[in-house]
Amino acid sequence: MIELLVVIAIIAILAALLLPALAKAKKEATRTQCFDNQHQIGLAYHMYASDDAHGYYPVQDGWGAGGGQMPTNPFIAAGAGDYGGQVPQDKRPLNHYVPNVNVFHCPADAGDSYPGQTPKSGGPPTCWDGWGNSYLVEWIMDYDRVQVVSGAAGNYDFSQPATKSIKLAEIAVKPATKVIQGDWDWQTDRSMATVESTWHNNIGDRRQVMLWGDSHVDFYQFPPDSQVDIDSGGELPDPNYAFW
Repeated sequence: MIELLVVIAIIAILAALLLPALAKAKKEATRTQCFDNQHQIGLAYHMYASDDAHGYYPVQDGWGAGGGQMPTNPFIAAGAGDYGGQVPQDKRPLNHYVPNVNVFHCPADAGDSYPGQTPKSGGPPTCWDGWGNSYLVEWIMDYDRVQVVSGAAGNYDFSQPATKSIKLAEIAVKPATKVIQGDWDWQTDRSMATVESTWHNNIGDRRQVMLWGDSHVDFYQFPPDSQVDIDSGGELPDPNYAFW
């Protein structure tokens, strides 16, 4: 009996040592998949712009409507009416260049951390389930020091008036620091203090997997002084800043 208890104790100690390592390995694996996903999306943006006679990035009908799926039950409540969940799959411009719509699904997607849209407050369990896309491009306006990337197509009732996208020539000013998109909750109007915000990071960290203008992807730690946006009197996009 004593020998059995000793064996059980040893197994318990080994399990306690191994579980954190396994959890870390799983997190790193999902992050790697997210890197691959966003790199493919970055190439799709470039292909789209290269096919456009004037070099523009695509326009889309909602924050998440650049690519991905149309969910069975799109979430359009609590301010999410312009997220693009109700846009059909064949009307999402990047799907022509990325036929596998699952590329737009981050395996670490834990849902939106925006107030009123979190899974705990009645929002969809994941952004993929709610809007068919785990990634948020800078759409329709300059925000959080980031120059607009994708304009509005203006084809749906819920959309804003049609606006233009950025051009390849504009991104070429400083492509390595030009934010294109990132994990859905990368903007500062999202809380970093909730479980939903911990896709690849820890609670409280503003660190997301981000796609940049030269199509490289990294696990980016936003600078402390970036916690501002133009709507609240913050700084406008500046190519000489850490990102733009």
